[in-house]
Amino acid sequence: TENMFLQSSMLTCLFLLIPASCELCPEENYSRSYPCEEKKRNDYVIAECSNRRLREVPQTVGKYVTELDLSDNFITHITNESFQGLQNLTKINLNHNPNVQRQNRNPGMQSNGLNITDGAFLNLKNLRELLLEDNQLPQIPSGLPESLTELSLIQNNIYNITKEGISRLINLKYLYLAWNCYFNKVCEKTNIEDGVFETLTNLELLSLSFNSLSHVPPKLPSSLRKLFLSNTQIKYIGEEDFKGLINLTLLDLSGNCPRCFNAPFPCVPCDGGASINIDRFAFQNLTQLQYLNLSSTSLRKINAAWFKNMPHLKVLDLEFNYLVGEIASGEFLTMLPRLEILDLSFNYIKGSYPQHINISKNFSKLLSLRALHLRGYVFQELRKDDFQPLMQLPNLSTINLGINFIKQIDFNLFQNFPNLEIIYLSENRISPLVKDTRQSYANSSSFQRHILKRRSTDFEFDPHSNFYHFTRPLIKPQCAAYGKALDLSLNNIFFIGPNQFENLPDIACLNLSANSNAQVLSGTEFSAIPHVKYLDLTNNRLDFDNASALTELSDLEVLDLSYNSHYFRIAGVTHHLEFIQNFTNLKVLNLSHNNIYTLTDKYNLESKSLVELVFSGNRLDILWNDDDNRYISIFKGLTNLTKLDLSLNKLKHIPNEAFLNLPASLTELHINDNMLNFFNWTLLQQFPHLQLLDLRGNKLFFLTDSLSDFTSSLQTLLLSHNRISHLPSGFFSEVSSLTCLDLSSNLLKTINKYALETKTTTNLRVLELHGNPFECTCDIGDFRRWMDEHLNVTIPRLVDVICASPGDQRGKSIVSLELTTCVSDVTAVILFFFTFFITTMVMLTALAHHLFYWDVWFIYNVCLAKVKGYRSLSTSQTFYDAYISYDTKDASVTDWVINELRYHLEESQDKNVLLCLEERDWDPGLAIIDNLMQSINQSKKTVFVLTKKYAKSWNFKTAFYLALQRLMDENMDVIIFILLEPVLQHSQYLRLRQRICKSSILQWPDNPKAEGLFWQTLRNVVLTENDSRYNNMYVDSIKQY
Repeated sequence: TENMFLQSSMLTCLFLLIPASCELCPEENYSRSYPCEEKKRNDYVIAECSNRRLREVPQTVGKYVTELDLSDNFITHITNESFQGLQNLTKINLNHNPNVQRQNRNPGMQSNGLNITDGAFLNLKNLRELLLEDNQLPQIPSGLPESLTELSLIQNNIYNITKEGISRLINLKYLYLAWNCYFNKVCEKTNIEDGVFETLTNLELLSLSFNSLSHVPPKLPSSLRKLFLSNTQIKYIGEEDFKGLINLTLLDLSGNCPRCFNAPFPCVPCDGGASINIDRFAFQNLTQLQYLNLSSTSLRKINAAWFKNMPHLKVLDLEFNYLVGEIASGEFLTMLPRLEILDLSFNYIKGSYPQHINISKNFSKLLSLRALHLRGYVFQELRKDDFQPLMQLPNLSTINLGINFIKQIDFNLFQNFPNLEIIYLSENRISPLVKDTRQSYANSSSFQRHILKRRSTDFEFDPHSNFYHFTRPLIKPQCAAYGKALDLSLNNIFFIGPNQFENLPDIACLNLSANSNAQVLSGTEFSAIPHVKYLDLTNNRLDFDNASALTELSDLEVLDLSYNSHYFRIAGVTHHLEFIQNFTNLKVLNLSHNNIYTLTDKYNLESKSLVELVFSGNRLDILWNDDDNRYISIFKGLTNLTKLDLSLNKLKHIPNEAFLNLPASLTELHINDNMLNFFNWTLLQQFPHLQLLDLRGNKLFFLTDSLSDFTSSLQTLLLSHNRISHLPSGFFSEVSSLTCLDLSSNLLKTINKYALETKTTTNLRVLELHGNPFECTCDIGDFRRWMDEHLNVTIPRLVDVICASPGDQRGKSIVSLELTTCVSDVTAVILFFFTFFITTMVMLTALAHHLFYWDVWFIYNVCLAKVKGYRSLSTSQTFYDAYISYDTKDASVTDWVINELRYHLEESQDKNVLLCLEERDWDPGLAIIDNLMQSINQSKKTVFVLTKKYAKSWNFKTAFYLALQRLMDENMDVIIFILLEPVLQHSQYLRLRQRICKSSILQWPDNPKAEGLFWQTLRNVVLTENDSRYNNMYVDSIKQY
């Protein structure tokens, strides 16, 4: 009993230890790419690891990755093992490591730079691009692979450039060494070893801008195409400096001897404000030059000889100089027949505000000119005669006159430009035109208050942008796409007269934003420009008191009236918007940020052409007040609307009737950034074409149990920044259309995997989850497994999908959760009940055995005797019902006997037959003949299983004669034949037996359906005497004798 109890205890412990043993095998491999996101783009595999708070190169990056982005992290060490196994890498981005800006926000962090072990990149034989910007590197890393074609070391602390660092990089094409010694650095001079670039015979781009050089580096390779030497404190350019650069197409010398007035950074001019000294023959070998930047070099004179050998020059930047005199004389312009872009901005004379602009007649020689930038010249009036030299330029398409403080302008002059597409007059002082005269309300000297105003020095520079040149598009591309564009934004056109645009009939894009216009538009102001298709009237104070406003613009397609809230805030003022119905071609209308909370007379917007309406930043919470039903159908009349933006309307709830009156044609609906705490999902049934629903930034906490019941077209659902704490199990069921679901920044602690399961094939591709306080217990294991099973669903920034609890998991990514430490609830319950049952049964059995063993034994035998009753003991010497004689050497016969014959006779439920089998019942060590005789004599029948081979064997013949001997000695017919094959066809004995006792010869049936009958017949033959089945004719003939 004690042994049994001990065994049961050991068994119980074993079952308990099985799941626990898994804890010793933590899960190290993640089925998803983590912490990086791996994407395939054409033939490249890109691992995006930027801004992941990494402190070392992750070892989970796939070996097949070709581009690795590790920028904006906290990596401080790169060793020989960092990129081990990543032999396919062609590009590595290590910019901004460690992330200095983040360290400044976290004072506890160390601010050490990146430490790179010598030869850390040497084994990467396929590496082409290496970016090491803003890493506080004190020198160029040694041991770089020769395969490099691009190396960027911008914004480091490299003050010495030697041959040892880069001379071996013979395949280098692009080398960036800018911003290593500039105004924010404590450094005196950048030392460049003589001839350091000479061996780089494939070098095409060299950037040394914002370093303290003082002279052009000697022995530059002739392969150079682009050379950047901006802000390098170079004061003199000699005749020999660019002598060998015959392939140079771009040269940037800006910021040398800079114009420091109003500079947005610490600026040191040359002695006495002198300009850069350029030898007249300095550029004579630059025959292929296409771009030359001489901005902010304090130039007062332009030597025409500089451009003598520049037949291909297309872009010339001369901003921030003192070239008012050169603009007037323009001798150098005669040398630039192929120039396409000329920038002469901010060359004004300090303290001067001339009446007119004075440009040289030589501007007419710029026959290839496409764009002329003259911002910051500063003058009062623009006349037709002033631009006479430009009027015959056949390719001129852009004139930029922004920030000139122009008061008056003759728009007639623009009719003389045949191909003009962009007229940029923003940030001037142009006033309304009334009866051919302009009203001037500006003090003529007040411009100086703006010009002299120093800009903030708290400025963040982009080391890759043009430091002086304005690169942002002058006109919105969406507006310029319609045709000729006029930008009059940020002027003083507070009133639009009937003659304002009479000389600009072909304008298609017009920007009048930020003019403080408080006019009541009556439908006549734009009669002179009826073909305008894009009109921008934002940031004004327009009064919509006339229902005929803007009706003269029959071709208008885009109308932007945003930020005109001045009169909409006043309840007693008339607010008419019915003029919208007069536009037959209007596609886009922007009424955002107007605080619209009441309309006059007509309460509905109507348009058959409008496709997109932006109504954000208004007061739908008031318009859709429960006590006011006037505006319940405000959008119903927009029958062709597909995009509607209702964000920022302070909505706390949406009346069902108002929602049902939205246009059924909607494909995009934005209700983000309101205060909704409930959304009626059932109403989505009214929008059969809805593809995007934006509910971000509300207070929703409830989701529908089955989204598919209400929409079958929705593709994008945005629910971020709400208060959702639970995802219903059937939420995603049968939703096959949804491709993007954003649940970021909610209150989700766990996600039931059944909430994301679909009965049909899912098309979900993006699932946003970051910013949720996940509870990383075993309850979240099912969702983790769902993530592993649905790798086609992208979860952006997995590194930010982190645990909020419990304490030991706080701050860790959900992907790092070790699922092997968890056991599912079902498994735990099964194991508990199983071990409990085994332990209980063993203990009860042991106790019963100890206390009631004799009583149980006695009762059992008494009951057994009553069931069986009385039976006389058999005195026969036969122990078996039949002996089976077969070919034991034939594997197939043996298998048939053991698995078929034995099974059907001995294990039959009807009548059990006890068989004697050679391989089972013969006595070991006894002679074969003795075993054979004993088996035949102790069996009631002898069954021969015959095959062709066995019928010819000695074993069969011996056994047959012994069985036949019993017929002679004991007068007992014990022989039964089973023919597995047709054998002994000519045997006289078999023929005679066929006539006398046919039932003793059985043949294995060919039809499988007859096998049941075969086994039944065999059982009957074995259990009955042969003579009882003899042929009657034979029996009767014997009796006669």
